[in-house]
Amino acid sequence: MSTRESIRNTHATRRGFLQAAAGAAAATTLTLSRTAGAEQAVSANERIGVGFIGVGGRAQAHIDIVNNLKQKGLVEPVAVCDIYQPRLEEAAKKCGGVKMYKTHEELLADPNVDLVCIATPDRHHAPQAIDAVRAGKDVYCEKPLTHWSQFDIAKKLEEEAKKAGKLVQVGTQYVADDNYAKVSKMIKDGIIGKPVQVQLGYFRRGDWGERMVIPDANAKPGPGLNWERFLGDAPKVDFSVSRFFQWRLFWDYAGGPATDLLVHMFTPVFCLLELDYPERVFGGGGCFQYDREVPDQCNIIADYKGGPSIVMMNSLSNYTGIDTRIRGTNGIIILGDEGMRIVPIDPKTDKETAEVKIPWNGMGNTEKLWLNLIDCVKTRQQPFSPISVAVRVQAPLSMGILSHRASKTALFDKAKQAIVLS
Repeated sequence: MSTRESIRNTHATRRGFLQAAAGAAAATTLTLSRTAGAEQAVSANERIGVGFIGVGGRAQAHIDIVNNLKQKGLVEPVAVCDIYQPRLEEAAKKCGGVKMYKTHEELLADPNVDLVCIATPDRHHAPQAIDAVRAGKDVYCEKPLTHWSQFDIAKKLEEEAKKAGKLVQVGTQYVADDNYAKVSKMIKDGIIGKPVQVQLGYFRRGDWGERMVIPDANAKPGPGLNWERFLGDAPKVDFSVSRFFQWRLFWDYAGGPATDLLVHMFTPVFCLLELDYPERVFGGGGCFQYDREVPDQCNIIADYKGGPSIVMMNSLSNYTGIDTRIRGTNGIIILGDEGMRIVPIDPKTDKETAEVKIPWNGMGNTEKLWLNLIDCVKTRQQPFSPISVAVRVQAPLSMGILSHRASKTALFDKAKQAIVLS
């Protein structure tokens, strides 16, 4: 983590979390802050068996969390899966010598696995999650829910999870805060009037997040590196060390800032305002500094029918950030370093009234997101970041990328539940 990075949007000072993380729904979704019950130790035979599908960089934070929660008697790492043998062996050792699998289908067939953590490249998230819920497993799926080109598969996952009665928690940890429910209700009750415009952004200096470490420059496909599995339904291309280890640099496997960074800032806004699908989306930006495929500057405007219009901004060239601001006809809500500030405006005098300050209580805490899911696995209630939210969050981000790439407006056809370029 660069010491000069500043992401003042909703969490600028939460540097410790960002280092550890290396990272609508109905209002009832937001009220499920039942983590206290999950922290109580249970007997060994009640522990939830966790299997990890994809054990690269981001998965290491999840393994650390699960190992910590194991000490509290809540979960037990029981299996790991990866297509790269050195990574697989290292993760198995870190988890205490658990079973190793080279395909996710084999891991899902393991009866000791109750819950799977999916931290593979974007393109594999939804297909593997679909296989998981069909196999009777609950899921923690890293963001984004899908690759930007796979919105139909995202919808399919929502359908399959509902059909199977399985939970899917998506790893947008900025929604792991107990106070969102309170503020969402205040918005619904009209504290700032009608929400009409939102600004949010994610800013850093450097593209180190996408330019991932290459552990072995001489790696080649073979028994210990399954290139065909890595490609999945992506275009078939010859093996490249950079594509394999630094997949976030390429359109075939990732969406750049839209789905990797802005998803964090947008999801809390989506939940606070209880949004659905947007009416139209415009995307722009480009590679103005770094040699890569996905953009290093990314901007999205998402218009919702009747409001609000949401402006999402990103730069990887400058760390000067902005607070998230939800502007209403009678006030504003600011998501800043310390929490949420609500500043109403008296419509009779057109002057600001006494502001309300609500501190953060869990925002950005990945372990809290895990505790929430663990509790929901037991209660069968929906978690903080459920599939119903994730699909609708994914829509404008995918639409922004499609708009950018085609230089067209992306429209959402509600009747067909499909994205259309115009």
